[in-house]
Amino acid sequence: MVKMEDLEKKLFDQSWTFKNREKIIQKMQRNQYDVVIIGAGITGAGVAREAAMRNLSVALVDMQDFAAGTSSRSTKMAHGGIRYIAYSEMDLVKSATRERNWMRVQIPHLVRPLPFFLPIIEGSKSKKRDLQGATKIYDFLSDDKSEFKNYKKSKSYTAEEVYELEPEFNREGLQGGIIYYDTNIDDARLTIEILKEANIRGADSINYCKVIGYIKNDWKIVGIKCKDLENNSDFEIRANLVINATGIWTDDLIENYPDTIPKPLIRPTKGVHLLYKRENIGNNMANGLYSNIDNRFFFVIPRNKKYTLVGTTDTDYQGDLANPFCDKEDADYIIESVKLYYPNAQLHYENILSTYAGIRPLVMQKGKLEIEVSRKHIIFFSNDNLLTITGGKLTEWREMAEDLFEHIEEKNIFPKIKKEKNWSRQPFIISLEKEEWLDILQNSGIHLDQDISDHLYQQYGKGAIHIINLIKEDESLKERVIDENDFIYAEILYVLRYEMSPHLIDVFCRRTEMSLWIHHRRAFEAAENVARIMQKEYSWDNETKNEEIHRYLDYVKKCVSFIP
Repeated sequence: MVKMEDLEKKLFDQSWTFKNREKIIQKMQRNQYDVVIIGAGITGAGVAREAAMRNLSVALVDMQDFAAGTSSRSTKMAHGGIRYIAYSEMDLVKSATRERNWMRVQIPHLVRPLPFFLPIIEGSKSKKRDLQGATKIYDFLSDDKSEFKNYKKSKSYTAEEVYELEPEFNREGLQGGIIYYDTNIDDARLTIEILKEANIRGADSINYCKVIGYIKNDWKIVGIKCKDLENNSDFEIRANLVINATGIWTDDLIENYPDTIPKPLIRPTKGVHLLYKRENIGNNMANGLYSNIDNRFFFVIPRNKKYTLVGTTDTDYQGDLANPFCDKEDADYIIESVKLYYPNAQLHYENILSTYAGIRPLVMQKGKLEIEVSRKHIIFFSNDNLLTITGGKLTEWREMAEDLFEHIEEKNIFPKIKKEKNWSRQPFIISLEKEEWLDILQNSGIHLDQDISDHLYQQYGKGAIHIINLIKEDESLKERVIDENDFIYAEILYVLRYEMSPHLIDVFCRRTEMSLWIHHRRAFEAAENVARIMQKEYSWDNETKNEEIHRYLDYVKKCVSFIP
């Protein structure tokens, strides 16, 4: 077995960077891989990690940036889905809560426990006994015969106790509440770190590479034909097995459906979120609430000390899968839903920092409303030997990958691969405990504001140590990109040097959460500041820099197009 310290060195050898992209493509053209994966959201990244940990050679491509689809547009939680208990999906909840527990232990900086408040309100369809029963079942399913346990058990509170915990919450009809625990994450950052885990074990992965066809031998798929969208060139990658992990684009990749699979397979639904400063809402904890409009379950979630995320919607979607945006109807739905519970909240359009919309790859189930469709995943071989995995929950990415390999084992495609159950439930190389970080920072001679220190730790783990080393070389890199936020220049340089980040929009939307927490009215200022770093690092000319800024600002404008 490879030693942990050797893997850590590979994590920071600067081989997976935009500057090295052409070399990676050349290697992809030369190699005969065991597995090639199409789609680099969290599902594809998880499959790549699973395959690499089983000592298979792996190539992975995505036509957009890594995590640019659903995997950067979720509600930013690793959770079991407490609402699925009402639909009797106990196996799904059990699996997801256990995976949540494992991540919280093995990636503690990135998967952080968070209390969730469920109110008990007079006249509500959710009675006290129902909520107590659901949270007890939730706790039991996560912990029963599980190596990794939940952070804390759920607990009931009186109305008076709730007033102390959430003083801004609407008191009308409030009879008490229950607090249970899930976790807070950055979904795109989690996807990137999963990809890194695959890369250090030998996987090759690139973004902005579109699959335009298949290589076939006797009608069986044995590789993919690609177009590198960065330089408009075509090339091929050959493999013993091709895996379709493209989420909402699943149907676009399937040419030969088996008889048992519906066509189309995917039912895309749109989910929208709004971002506010915490002071504009007044919540202290995460809240799980029911909309007064359609009774849909939604969340009010604290992000760091300063911000709150609210959402989501759930509506069938027929538009551009790559570019969904929040519209006025979406925003008004969320604002009205939150206002019922936080009547003093300042939810005006002008207080919205940003918005984002994502498309869920729900598997078709006839006769069900959007909210009722199961989040279970599906895995199958097409008649031309394409292996497809789709659906599922973000939290279950590792178990989904393991399940996929059970299908592979049934066909005995790779007879010598590791077959041990839960083999991939291993520590992440990037993981760092908070105490260790504080010791390293204290001994570094670098002084950081507390908020910046906390931010670097929770986003980057051991990567924060390398960010500190960059600051040692140039102390100006510890300055904030924007004075009212905690993002600093050193972390920009870090993601450019240690992660495949070709474009400004990648840095704002997937490598960091700057697109969420920097107010849209200051987007140009922030984009200018970050583009200067990228221009120097990538040797961009002024025309390229300006194009990158324009592309990002166009995205921001579309996110808030309904705001006067």
